[in-house]
This record gives sequence, C-alpha cells and structure tokens, in this order.
Amino acid sequence: MPTFRAGFALPLDELRDELDRFWTTLTAAPPLHGWGAGPRAGLFPAVNVRETDDAVTVEAELPGLDTADVEISVAGAELILKGARPLAAAEPGNGSQKPATWQRRERGSGSFERRLVLPVAVDAQRVEAHLVDGVLTVSCPKAAECQPHKIEVRTA
Repeated sequence: MPTFRAGFALPLDELRDELDRFWTTLTAAPPLHGWGAGPRAGLFPAVNVRETDDAVTVEAELPGLDTADVEISVAGAELILKGARPLAAAEPGNGSQKPATWQRRERGSGSFERRLVLPVAVDAQRVEAHLVDGVLTVSCPKAAECQPHKIEVRTA
C-alpha cells in the first residue's frame, strides 16, 4: 500500500476541492428569476463572433424578443447588448379552479447585459443590426485605421 507524506497530499486535496467547486458551478440549475444572477450570469445571450477582412459580425440568440426589447451600443472595440424579457405568468384559474402554479421554469426572464470585446475597433457610425427569427445579427465594419493599406515602395 503506497504511503504519502502529508505535504504531498495537501496540494492534491486542494486541487480536488477546487475541481469539485468548478463542477458544482457548471452543473448548477439555472436561476429562476432573471438572467443576471447565479453561476451562469453573463452567458446570455449566446453569441457567435466572426471576423472578415472588413467587418466583425456578431450573432446573438434572442428568442421571443422584439426590436423594442433590445438596445445595442458600441464604444471603441466593445459591443454592448442590453435588453429585457418579461416574466411569463402562470395561467390564472377560472371560477372554481385555483391559479396554475409553476412545476418547472427554465426559460430566463428579466433584464440582461452582455459586453463583448471585439478583436478590433469598429466604425460605430456604420454598425447595422437586424433581428430575424430570434437571431440578432450585428454587422460592425472595421474602423479605417484597422483596414490594411497598401504601401508603395519607391526607389531612392
């Protein structure tokens, strides 16, 4: 049977405890109220960010939201998405029935804010956004100073 010195086992115990805390955070249930609380805060909306030679495009999943529910702003290389989804009410009872109660509620509600640091500065005046079928697409043209410039080489 192997034996360990106390000094050697202690770091492994700390590592195991840290991994247990990490796993608990990953598998924690989503919060019942709002998207800004709990271990998954800051992960809504889910986004994809892609870069081409002339623009950065961000796609965000915003099911059930209208354009009036979303606010977008740009500052330098930071894109800020803000919005709110109202809390869906359980159906009320009618006459002799008591009001319905939630048995499971996993869909988020409340306000959210997501700040994304883009890979380059963008031209805020030319940013465009479209919300179609629950997917927000934000096209951010790169700022002029980020565009490649061809330099002519001359002889002396």
